[in-house]
Amino acid sequence: MRPEAPDPSQALPPALAADLVAARSVEEMVDRFLSEAIDRLGAFAVGVYVHDQATGQPAFTEVRGLGSYYVRSYERHGREQDPVVQVAMSSHALCDSDALMPEEQWRRLPVVREIFGPHAMARVLCAPFVVGGRVVGTLNLARHDEQPRFDDADRSAARTAAAVLGTAVVAVSERTSLARERDQLIAALDRCRTPVVVTDLRTAARHVNAPAAELVARTGMTGRELSLLLECDEVRAVRSWDGPGESGTGIVATSQRLPGDAEVVVSVLDVPARDAGAVERGIDPELAGALTPREAEIAACALRGRSDREIAAELFLSTHTVKHHMKAVYAKLGVHSRAQLLARLRP
Repeated sequence: MRPEAPDPSQALPPALAADLVAARSVEEMVDRFLSEAIDRLGAFAVGVYVHDQATGQPAFTEVRGLGSYYVRSYERHGREQDPVVQVAMSSHALCDSDALMPEEQWRRLPVVREIFGPHAMARVLCAPFVVGGRVVGTLNLARHDEQPRFDDADRSAARTAAAVLGTAVVAVSERTSLARERDQLIAALDRCRTPVVVTDLRTAARHVNAPAAELVARTGMTGRELSLLLECDEVRAVRSWDGPGESGTGIVATSQRLPGDAEVVVSVLDVPARDAGAVERGIDPELAGALTPREAEIAACALRGRSDREIAAELFLSTHTVKHHMKAVYAKLGVHSRAQLLARLRP
């Protein structure tokens, strides 16, 4: 007696469909689907093929009910000979062996005799995932001789499952791509020399890049003080924080909301240039007066024997910026080499 036909609405109930779309990876999504698919779709073997969007070929394959030997044999010798898959792919529509041709003709096909038959596959079905006019994967079912032929209820259930799988594949792929892009941006942000803090007001998340974290740690700023410094109620805000004690290092934060997303605030931190004549001891005050505060700060570091690279690291600048300021110092003080500069700077 034929078992009760699968109900299309139960092929993927809402809770299972939600789990698939929310999966963290394609592998997790497919594993979750296959854990229930065999019972729900009435097949002894179920496979999910997720395609590479550049080549259109399967990039991820998971099959339950058949061994790895079958999967390899099918990919090597069977896929191109399988009329069910070929019709489904070319027509972007479900195809199954029972509807495609008479059973006698089906059993005489080489792919059936050489690959399907030895694995007890009497009939097969392929439901493509079609998203935006492209096939992003396929759902493949197999039944043996003791199982019933595919009918309209089976086909409707398979179409329902394939539609949800297609939506899930795209959602998971986009989420994975965004996560990869986010990780790359964070890595790049951490490698830059400029102290930067990115605050997402929507999620209350904050990323402090490595130079900013080092600056905050060096100045002894507390978490509350940092939060107050980074407040940006308007489109743009500039706030300052004075370090503890008379000789403490202060920080200036220039914060701006992103034009495309006002809930994201990007803050650039800087150590304010101090009065060259009073603080940058060792420079002749008369010469220091000819320089900008930043130039005087860089010149003082050079006087202490720091290289351009070391000055850049100490002041949280790029080496290019340090070299640019040094050229300006050379020009203003009428020197042409570092040795001449150091001799000129000493009182």
